[in-house]
Amino acid sequence: MDIKLKVVLSSIGSVISSTLIYIVLHEGGHSLVAVICGANITTFSILGAHMSYDGGIFNSFTLALLDVAGMLLPVLVSIIYMIFYQGGLTSILYRIFSFLFVLIPISSILAWVFVPIFYLFGKEPINDDVTRFLNNTGINPVVIVVAATITLTCCIFIAWNKKIIQNYWSTLRSVR
Repeated sequence: MDIKLKVVLSSIGSVISSTLIYIVLHEGGHSLVAVICGANITTFSILGAHMSYDGGIFNSFTLALLDVAGMLLPVLVSIIYMIFYQGGLTSILYRIFSFLFVLIPISSILAWVFVPIFYLFGKEPINDDVTRFLNNTGINPVVIVVAATITLTCCIFIAWNKKIIQNYWSTLRSVR
């Protein structure tokens, strides 16, 4: 098979699978906390990227955990994936999938950088996980921006050190 076609097909497959896995992990994070708090999951939609629940016993801490879990679970799984990443493998699909599998959850941290800034100016999105987290905790938005920026930087550092980014670009350059 032509290398350009392999890259295109691997990219399409990786975007679709990475996105679906991210949605499952994101909604799964919310669902896990809800179940731990005694709730019943009534809706878990991958295509709608939505979950809902009935019941449960929540306090301000568990509500905050419910809000942050949608970002934390995918990021933690991404970090674990990066730790076990095999940089020496030359498979086009593996390199492209690995980059996207790491990129999508890490990109979700950006909401935790920007939404608190909007929050400071009263322009936060309503019903957003970050907005609810800030409302439930009362934590200063600047603290969230700093924590999210540190987390984002650490994840990029790991991806760089494991050569996930370099291997992805090397694979794309090989198409020329």
